[in-house]
Amino acid sequence: MSRSNFSNDSESHLWQDFLDNKPGSLETIYHQFAEVLFQYGDHFTNDSSVTEDCIQEVFATLHSKRNNLSHTTSIKYYLFKCLRLEIYRRLRKEQAYSRYQPDSLSFFDTEFSVENRIIHDEVTMIRVNQITNAVNQLPKRQKEAIYLRFYQGLSYSEIADIMETEQTSTYKIIYKAIASLYEKLASQTGKLFLLLNFLLT
Repeated sequence: MSRSNFSNDSESHLWQDFLDNKPGSLETIYHQFAEVLFQYGDHFTNDSSVTEDCIQEVFATLHSKRNNLSHTTSIKYYLFKCLRLEIYRRLRKEQAYSRYQPDSLSFFDTEFSVENRIIHDEVTMIRVNQITNAVNQLPKRQKEAIYLRFYQGLSYSEIADIMETEQTSTYKIIYKAIASLYEKLASQTGKLFLLLNFLLT
């Protein structure tokens, strides 16, 4: 799963270097997080140029408003939040939404796959594919929460902030997603074990 190689302490120090206008710090942030930002952004639109433009806008804003930014211990969380808002603004403008209602707009869409998973036998491959299909049947908002929590390793409070909802609602969203997956797979113990492995590794 795509997770930053930086520890929280490393991210904190890098962000402080950026706030202190240390040469090369913004470029380091871009190179460290650009790929995962593209991956996240592409879940909201099938036009990669929109994702690219929005990422560029996020970094241009960081550069211009550096002196007004506060400290963060998780750069990825901060960038995800900024990118999501920027994509919403772009899509709202392009699709002529008359009112921005983050809880009612479910743009996030993705198809989870078994890529990058080491699977040694055909039976396990079949089961993992079935689990993947079950995850792909979840509502978009549940899939986004699952993605942020188990694929990107963000905390519940960070997910709540990104998705513009209460932390208690985030717990409920993820609980409902996992409960739905367990219900779909409850008849086969082996799949339940694989589900835990699928989400936690």
